[in-house]
Amino acid sequence: MLVVVVALVAAVSAAWILQAGVGDGGASAKNGSAPYSISVEKGGAVLKTYDLAALHALPQASVEIDGKKQDGPLLTTLLDDAAVGTYHKVAVRGAGIRDPGHLDLTATEAAHDVQLDYSDRGTVKVCSPWLERREWVRDVLTISAD
Repeated sequence: MLVVVVALVAAVSAAWILQAGVGDGGASAKNGSAPYSISVEKGGAVLKTYDLAALHALPQASVEIDGKKQDGPLLTTLLDDAAVGTYHKVAVRGAGIRDPGHLDLTATEAAHDVQLDYSDRGTVKVCSPWLERREWVRDVLTISAD
């Protein structure tokens, strides 16, 4: 029982820290920590890094999932903008606080309406109408194509 309580306290604390550090709409840059961004990688090399302003500058899409509108660029739009080129799989990695923090997609799956949606915390999540909610990755940090 004690282990469960300690794990719960740790998870809640980590969520508060993440929200304070990356979900501040850019204020973290003023206090010395890095603002929220997503790195797009291929073959281990970072091709491009996106902050929220850069993500908003991309063409936007919307999808409704369970009665809630999800807004942001499609995953393929992000990959195209970063000049990823040909790829066979895509690995999405997040902070892993509110979910498992990882999602692996084939190129075909990635091209099938996978959406980056803006959160109220100043981060993005990866979702899609065909993905189970438990598969969504919140607080995305890296997207790697190979």
